[in-house]
Amino acid sequence: MPESLEELRSKLRQYQDAYYNLDPIVSDSEYDTLLAIIKGMDPNAPELTTVGAPIPSHSVWDKVSHIIPMGSLEKVNTNIEFNEWASKIGTKEFFITHKIDGSSMELVYENGILVRCISRGDGIIGEDVTVNINRVPGIPHKLPKPVSVIIRGEIVMFKEVFERLYSSEYANPRNTAAGKVREKKNNGDDCENLSFLAYGLLDPDPPHTMFSLFCMLEMMGFKVPEHMSGSIESISNFFLALSNKGREALPYEIDGVVVSVNDLRLMEELGDLNMRPRGQIAWKFDSAKGITPVVEVRWQVGPSGRVTPVADVEPVEIGGVTITSISLHNLSIFRDLKLWKGCRVLVSRHGDVIPYIEKNMDLPEAV
Repeated sequence: MPESLEELRSKLRQYQDAYYNLDPIVSDSEYDTLLAIIKGMDPNAPELTTVGAPIPSHSVWDKVSHIIPMGSLEKVNTNIEFNEWASKIGTKEFFITHKIDGSSMELVYENGILVRCISRGDGIIGEDVTVNINRVPGIPHKLPKPVSVIIRGEIVMFKEVFERLYSSEYANPRNTAAGKVREKKNNGDDCENLSFLAYGLLDPDPPHTMFSLFCMLEMMGFKVPEHMSGSIESISNFFLALSNKGREALPYEIDGVVVSVNDLRLMEELGDLNMRPRGQIAWKFDSAKGITPVVEVRWQVGPSGRVTPVADVEPVEIGGVTITSISLHNLSIFRDLKLWKGCRVLVSRHGDVIPYIEKNMDLPEAV
């Protein structure tokens, strides 16, 4: 029997809470598919306008309100959807940068001094993780000029750092980075293995374009992701180059691009809807997928003693990489998949890097 709208909405809330509280139970593509189904059934469903997730009740950090709400972006998945959005904007000059798969963070500077670091939370209230963020290399504690500004960006863990130090225990760089930012044990020592990439500036005297905004961020001492401004054709070519394995050479994970109008005055005129600016869109990559049978499930013990289930599968090539084993990350994912020897599984690559089992194709509900 097909699931009702209320059942689908409940499932989406569960997925949202799991993702933002660092224990995702489905892949990005499954999440986006459910989002699209609900949008088709009820465009006004409140879950469609949710930003982030409320701070969990067990949080050890103080809750802090953002001075200006920290929103999210509408998403498109195809060239047709992107061109439909661009045609409604009323400009011929766009700006594009990486959609970084990290943990959103806000840095508050007063008279040039870093005074507070706040996680996104639900966009209204986040966690004050200043103590830990102060240990992230590359974040200026003092700006070149005594200005009072808010910087927004992503806390990330570079792929090389993840593979060298954490891949045996954690699911992927994004979750590892988001977890370490909120971790109090060892005085936040692991934050020294993180990085920060800036993309936003809230300034009483803002620049006129997104391109000049990124230049300002660099002059302040922040690292920024690769970016460019130009016509709709050049923007599409930038996206295409990344889609065709270009992102595999990047030191950090991305799951798409962010396209904006370059003119920030036009951005302000366009306004926002449900904390999502009309002048920006997230254009996400399609995940490469493949189906292969399970050979066996074994239990892997990490350096800390954590036991993780791992599925060995018949070799399958996905996005130019041959997959032979896939971490199931935690017991809840293992139980939900109900794997057995010989069952066929749908495999994707999270961020085109981390193998992920999306579903057991031989379960009745997968048909």
